[in-house]
Amino acid sequence: MNTDMTLFGNFSLDEKDRNIAMQNLTELRDTVWETMSSNTRKAYQIDFNQYLLFCKRHEMPALASDWKVTKNSCQAYFDDLMNSSLKHHTIKRKLASIRFFIGVSELPDPWKHSKLFSRYINGKLKEKPAAQRQAKPLKLGDVRKATKLLNIDTLLELRDAVLINVALDTLFRASNIQTIDVKHIDWEAKTIFAPRSKTDPTGEGHFGYLSDETAELLSKWLFKADITEGFVFRKLSPKHTVQKMPMQYQALLKRYEAVGLVINADGKFTCHSTRTGGVLTLMEADVPIAEIVLSGNWKTETMAIRYAQQYQAGKTGMAKVR
Repeated sequence: MNTDMTLFGNFSLDEKDRNIAMQNLTELRDTVWETMSSNTRKAYQIDFNQYLLFCKRHEMPALASDWKVTKNSCQAYFDDLMNSSLKHHTIKRKLASIRFFIGVSELPDPWKHSKLFSRYINGKLKEKPAAQRQAKPLKLGDVRKATKLLNIDTLLELRDAVLINVALDTLFRASNIQTIDVKHIDWEAKTIFAPRSKTDPTGEGHFGYLSDETAELLSKWLFKADITEGFVFRKLSPKHTVQKMPMQYQALLKRYEAVGLVINADGKFTCHSTRTGGVLTLMEADVPIAEIVLSGNWKTETMAIRYAQQYQAGKTGMAKVR
């Protein structure tokens, strides 16, 4: 993370505010940045850079000591986002990223200073559909089918089989899968520990389940890949030799897409497909929603229910009487 404000764009800050902003951004870089998840860091940086480029292109101050100046820039950027094909939640995230850096810099936040501006943003956002399209589910039946069809005598497809089985058992997010370490596996307790997640600000971590089927595949992968410590899901070289570095998100995504091709799935699977599919698998097995929420490490039932909306529609309401 670069804290050189001359690279950020056109700012309209008095000397005092500029010094405070520089100090805080430096502190963010040196002491706080690495404590945030990699996905959060990436989103903040990409979103804020896009805002800076917009302001530079339109010759507008990105941040200012006068909140009204920042408000005009933010509103112009927001209007531009609203005219794009971006979804409701994507626009909200981009605005949150801008407000994050305004807050870090201890500059006046136009959302807090202007009730009208806040109302304008919230009102216009309602014009964008808020419902997010859920990832195509990769359920237990799909995972078992893929495991049978994959050539687990090769490192690449053995890793694929382990990946989707571990992801389904644990209901882990992609960021958790990437950072699984050998020391996180408790073979006797049949669990895998995730040290952190985006819904775990205190860093307590949580445990995911490890079935016997998955444990057998995982043991085979660790043995064939000669992994005794460190990251479980490693990068493979073009010649399929195991590297020390963990798989990156785009590599995970490509492997999910490859699994879809193996089972001739209609539509692409994503890194969230096993999380969505896991919820549906559990609901179809009549597992109580409270247990599903606990397994997925959600704070409330909201996300689990959202994942299962289509299944619920076929089982509740009029489905009970017709």
